[in-house]
Amino acid sequence: MQEYTQTIIIGAGIVGICTALYLQENGCQVTLIDRSPPGEGTSSGNAGIISVGSVHPEAMPGIWKEIPHMVLQPLAPVTLRPAYLPRFLPWLTRFLANSSQTKAEAASVAIHALSTKAMDYLQPLVTKAGADDLLRQEGSLYVYETPTQFARAKVDCAYYDRRGVDYRIVESAELADMEPSLRPGLAGGVLTTKAAHTLSPLGLSCALFGLFQQQGGEFIQAEVNGFLTNVNRVTAVRTDRELSCDQAFITAGSWSHLLARELGSKVLLDTECGYHLQLPDPGIVLHRPLLFVGRAFAATSMQGGLRLAGTVEFAGLKAAPNYARAQVLAQQAATLLPGLSIEGGEAWMGYRPSLPDSVPVISSSPHFENVYFGFGHGHLGLTQAAVTGATLAAMSAGREPPMDVSLYRIDRVL
Repeated sequence: MQEYTQTIIIGAGIVGICTALYLQENGCQVTLIDRSPPGEGTSSGNAGIISVGSVHPEAMPGIWKEIPHMVLQPLAPVTLRPAYLPRFLPWLTRFLANSSQTKAEAASVAIHALSTKAMDYLQPLVTKAGADDLLRQEGSLYVYETPTQFARAKVDCAYYDRRGVDYRIVESAELADMEPSLRPGLAGGVLTTKAAHTLSPLGLSCALFGLFQQQGGEFIQAEVNGFLTNVNRVTAVRTDRELSCDQAFITAGSWSHLLARELGSKVLLDTECGYHLQLPDPGIVLHRPLLFVGRAFAATSMQGGLRLAGTVEFAGLKAAPNYARAQVLAQQAATLLPGLSIEGGEAWMGYRPSLPDSVPVISSSPHFENVYFGFGHGHLGLTQAAVTGATLAAMSAGREPPMDVSLYRIDRVL
């Protein structure tokens, strides 16, 4: 195994932290760099789901029918700010192209290859960090309100069948037994039985970061503004000073494509503004995460209350948050969970880095022999973080990675 005296990872969210831990297992001396404290960006605000059964890309066949509603309804579950449309069109065009049956199937294969190994690579890190109390494995329940939604969901379960995912159909009468807080009369659900969740996304990141520090890792809070290169190698990362390195990893979420571009790799990545509302005294407890597909949000009982997380808003990295979207989550949830108290909710917004095919970049650089990329996980950053880190660490050490990395190349055709 090649030894590196200095490894720099740009981005200290859950993907960067997991990558750092697996690189430490390679014997690397690792420095994490981020403009924000570790785990406090988008990694802190998700629904907490380790979605082991995920196989469906966002660009599913027929998605084009929903585009007019996106543009015309600003508080719809999925929406686009009209002023952002000109900049968004290239991404949207490729997204729609990826919604063909053939491309959706290929994306499903790539997503499943990562997601199915999620706990295999996350659990050892969590156990080593002494944070097993933050994980539960009770499955995730997708809930459908109408017979039409439920019928479509059963058809889409064919993706589960082709990938070998463990799931079961939950008919209407059983929903109340599984989750008594749900409104009676809902059409049904699909339970992915091996999914897990964390009681605190931020707590989990902090526990893993603590392990990273115990193992000799260093963190620098700074903004990266460039690189020094020599022929086909990056020799230093620039912040307010120059930090020399033997290898560099880009795991900076929604900002990753800007750094990749400086290193000669253009990636069609865009940003989803995702919202959550944390209800401190909800009056109910859920046994497992519930995902309300028709309304594009999830509800998860966590430390500190119930988190309602979701909605998709395309507006770019510079738009001010529209916290009315978070408040709508409370209204939506109250219709589905009749005993819910929505008083005192705290709103949050973060950025999901999304690629048109819903498949992340996990790749070496085609231009620099000591640069690696791990970003673009969309809604599955927590799920795919550890297996991404293990894959990048294996690639950099010249070992066989956990899956076929050609599916995630940075220079693939999107």
